[in-house]
Amino acid sequence: MACITPGIYFTLNTTMSAPLAIDISAAVLFDNKVAGHDGVLQDPSGAVVIKPAAELEIEFYESLILHPSFASVAPKFYGVLELNEQSAITDASGEVHRTTGAERAIVLENVAAGFAKPSVIDVKLGRQLWDEQASIEKRKRLDDVAAKTTSGSLCMRIAGMKTWDQDKEDYVVYDKYYGRSFDIKTIKEGIDTFIVKALGTDRRKEVIRRTITGISRIAEALEKEESRMYSASILAVYESDPTAIDEALKEERERPEKSHDDYDESEEEFEETVSETVEINGQIVEQVSMFSARDIVVGEDEDEDEDEKSVCRVKLIDFAHATWTPGEGMDMNALEGVYNLRRLFEELLSEL
Repeated sequence: MACITPGIYFTLNTTMSAPLAIDISAAVLFDNKVAGHDGVLQDPSGAVVIKPAAELEIEFYESLILHPSFASVAPKFYGVLELNEQSAITDASGEVHRTTGAERAIVLENVAAGFAKPSVIDVKLGRQLWDEQASIEKRKRLDDVAAKTTSGSLCMRIAGMKTWDQDKEDYVVYDKYYGRSFDIKTIKEGIDTFIVKALGTDRRKEVIRRTITGISRIAEALEKEESRMYSASILAVYESDPTAIDEALKEERERPEKSHDDYDESEEEFEETVSETVEINGQIVEQVSMFSARDIVVGEDEDEDEDEKSVCRVKLIDFAHATWTPGEGMDMNALEGVYNLRRLFEELLSEL
């Protein structure tokens, strides 16, 4: 049974029901956003984020059910929310924040959920940062940014990050101008800063190795698909608390190996009926839909359980300008950035 926080309603990612009108008064501002537009919220538990979205991004997330390998490197997509002009929240200081002009929002997993002290980096991909719908003025502005930053030279740049400072017991936040200050010779300094030295050499190596693995999975997903995604980002999160990361590693070592026998057996059937019960304000609602056996796990990371402590997560995000382009080949604009980011982490690892 999926339990939804009272006051926040959304549909499951099925084709059988229309989006429900919602009240997001219980939501709070998303506190781990390091780049991108304002207006992103999270539910009080921190399990999901609510991001106002245009139709193109909604359609892309809804299409991921047909692209399971790609869905595995994107945040889990739970459904769509209807927003209204009265939707607003009040933060701890009493300031009122209204939702953006978007009429709908996507509900996604909070990639930073479950970490004691998450450090987060957003790396924007691509040399070309605009899609075909962009105005001449926007194209020129984004081309100028690319030409002056590592977007132009490496097809990637640090869009923002936050790291946990153990001595000060507070976060250090680096905005977009920090990332724009690097060139091809100095960009590795930014990557080095992201993996905090307070973890010690062994823990830093473990985080870097796992980050490289996550980036490689994204590269593989992009290599398998024909798509174009302008201004998409890689979001990497890792545990910055030494005690918490040791506990996560210990739990991982003691965890029994997972068996895929049941899943492999289910693939023999083409379709399966899936029943999901959802609790909304104390009322149990059952929704049933038809999936192919392979689609049941779309958006799930098969190596990770929601209740397990995590060392690191790496996801591909921001699909506001993403489309599938069959027949046009791989998206080298994004892939070149992915390859360069992986290389930077590999070089950093080799120097430790």
